Amino acid sequence: MTDTAPASRLRSRLILLLIVALFLGSFGIAAVLRFTGWTPAQGRNFGELLQPPVDVGGLDLRLEADSRWQWQNQEGRWTALVRVPDACGADCWDRVAMLPRVRLALGRHAPRLPLLLLESEIPAVQRERLQPLLGAVAATPLPVPLARIPKAMPELWLVDPHGYLVLHYPEGFDPSQLRKDLGRVLK
Repeated sequence: MTDTAPASRLRSRLILLLIVALFLGSFGIAAVLRFTGWTPAQGRNFGELLQPPVDVGGLDLRLEADSRWQWQNQEGRWTALVRVPDACGADCWDRVAMLPRVRLALGRHAPRLPLLLLESEIPAVQRERLQPLLGAVAATPLPVPLARIPKAMPELWLVDPHGYLVLHYPEGFDPSQLRKDLGRVLK
């Protein structure tokens, strides 16, 4: 019986050392990766993550009904800002009209994502086309830093519930990728 006691102690100590080595080893690998600046090649989001996020809570955005847009909210509502170019052709307006459908594809989460079209003058034909699509709200253009050089296609920004721009989708973005990102943030 005396031979099994040291063997069981040795086995218990080896198991304990293995557990400690696994814990400290994974912690050590994570620390090395963190402090050497390694980051994954591909993030989970498809949009361009803005670093640092831009605070738009102080921007005075006026809606068509002459009311002020409330950036910060308690309902977990994100806001999609869509910049419509001044020279928006038929292809451009087709792209804009696709966005409310992406919003509706969110199902029960659709009310948590209002769409703001950033354009002071929306042609009457396009206004009638967008009216039946829920959530399309026309607003005045955003000032700098969001005003960019003129583009041919719409671009989009996502604003979090605290009033910070966090994701940017450049001109020509894929709506299915936007839908995947929205599915993650609106859970």
